[in-house]
Amino acid sequence: MPLDSKLAEKKMSSRINSNECPFCHTTSDCPHLLLLVDKTFRTANGGPLMKAFNGRWDVIWEENRNEDGDANEDFEEHEREYFEELVEEVQSLADITNLHDHEGGPGNSCEYQLFFCETPENIKAAILSFETTE
Repeated sequence: MPLDSKLAEKKMSSRINSNECPFCHTTSDCPHLLLLVDKTFRTANGGPLMKAFNGRWDVIWEENRNEDGDANEDFEEHEREYFEELVEEVQSLADITNLHDHEGGPGNSCEYQLFFCETPENIKAAILSFETTE
């Protein structure tokens, strides 16, 4: 099977509830990690794309604040949609995406989404593409 077909197959078959890298099978310090997103609190928490992702999210927030610094009512209603659009953009750039639910104590859980690229070249291309998109 050609490499492109293998990647497409892997990309479509995202694994649920796993924080393990699908390429090197580690759970920390993975060279394949593009981005770690906390979907519960709507922030990026790791990976080389973290700064650019959080920067774009901050711009969206700033554009949707009133003069008191609070979010506009319309933005509050659609905040999740705006965030998901950014997440979907990253998903289109990654080779594989995993969802992971983290239990942090009684009644305290977070949903994380991890984005991986198979090669350093794919990571560089994903970062460049994300940074040049407005």
